[in-house]
Amino acid sequence: MKEKVPMVAIIGKTNVGKSTLFNHLSRKRVATVDSHPGVTRDFLENIVDIEGKKIKLVDTGGLEILVDSQNEMQKKIEEKTWEVMEKADLLLWVLDGRENLTSIDWELASRLRRIKSPVIIVINKREGMTSEAPPAEFFSLGFEPIIQISATHGDGLRQLRETIAELIVGNTEICFDRHRIPVAIVGKPNVGKSALYNSLLGKERSIVSDIPGTTRDALLSTLDTSFGYYELMDTPGSIARSKIKERIDFYAALRTEESLQDAVIALLVIDPIQGITRQDKRIAQKIKEDKKGCLVFINKSDLVLNHHSEWQVKKLVEEVRRELSFLNYASFLVGSAFSPSVSSDILSVLAGIATRYYQRIKTSFLNEKIREKINEEGWKVGGRTFRTYYMHQKDIAPPRFYLSVNFSGTKREEELLVNRIEKLIRKEGDWEGVPISIELSRE
Repeated sequence: MKEKVPMVAIIGKTNVGKSTLFNHLSRKRVATVDSHPGVTRDFLENIVDIEGKKIKLVDTGGLEILVDSQNEMQKKIEEKTWEVMEKADLLLWVLDGRENLTSIDWELASRLRRIKSPVIIVINKREGMTSEAPPAEFFSLGFEPIIQISATHGDGLRQLRETIAELIVGNTEICFDRHRIPVAIVGKPNVGKSALYNSLLGKERSIVSDIPGTTRDALLSTLDTSFGYYELMDTPGSIARSKIKERIDFYAALRTEESLQDAVIALLVIDPIQGITRQDKRIAQKIKEDKKGCLVFINKSDLVLNHHSEWQVKKLVEEVRRELSFLNYASFLVGSAFSPSVSSDILSVLAGIATRYYQRIKTSFLNEKIREKINEEGWKVGGRTFRTYYMHQKDIAPPRFYLSVNFSGTKREEELLVNRIEKLIRKEGDWEGVPISIELSRE
């Protein structure tokens, strides 16, 4: 039986250094860091090792405790942060060591006393002062231990890591019984990625808004289902580089690219009402270049049906397929992120793609069904009969095939030949949603 992984949540006001601390403890850049308050709008998760102990580290949005605020986005952020705080096994309350305590800090301290989880006060931005006694006013908040750090420079982090390890009960290990399937949900802003992410998780994990670009970080959650063990990544909307005007947008775009690199499968979300744009094609091309498994989810079918007939919807879908014809191996699915059945529909397709992504075909089958068929049909390349001598699958994830051949044509002729061989391989087997590579060795 797998042990529960303790949850450690990083909390605090906006712009106190929570995301920088999260990145340091994660030992990589996961959260977008910038001096603008409120950069982290959703919360981020990462499984990290703290002094030999596995924990689920969570970076939350900034708390301002705006009880009467009309800012709906901030209200959503705070609601989600409180949900995480109540579930956490340990809270890291980050405060700005360069500023005096405010009424928000005192109110937060009052509310934290109602939560049973232990609290470590982390005084950040104490460069060169981490070995000194903490300012007296921080003790008046009523929580200990108090650790002073500089998240930017790394000062005091060893003491913090040791303290976290001491307060976390048990020495847990993560045990994955099946293939971990990393899935990056990608697409341009405001096509419904976060709504779909929430539907797949069965809960509101990512903040959903009609404001383009609401998600700035690549969110990470794990999902253990009968279809498989998924690692879902909800990425920021992919913005054209020419339109990146702020540093925040730059890091968001970088996180999207990194998530795609880490993924096995890309779940490309398309809004058929907007039609296929250059952004959509650029993302699709990146998926193809990175050789990722791919499911194209044509979203908002409910809205489309409200304004179009079924025949018109069919034409819209055909148009999407035509515009993305260069991504010829992708699976396609039409639906709505808010549909009750969308989760099982998508997870079923993803499971099939993952299975094919890792499958290995017997060498005997490849030689009997593919190689011999090529030779029997007498393919011609540049007026010369093309022959194959041996074929086997060289690799999986993604699948790569090796053929020993007598080919000696031009580069263009080789491209046409490889495309023809790929079509035959796909015809003789089930490779939907999976890219395949073909390597020719001249004899």
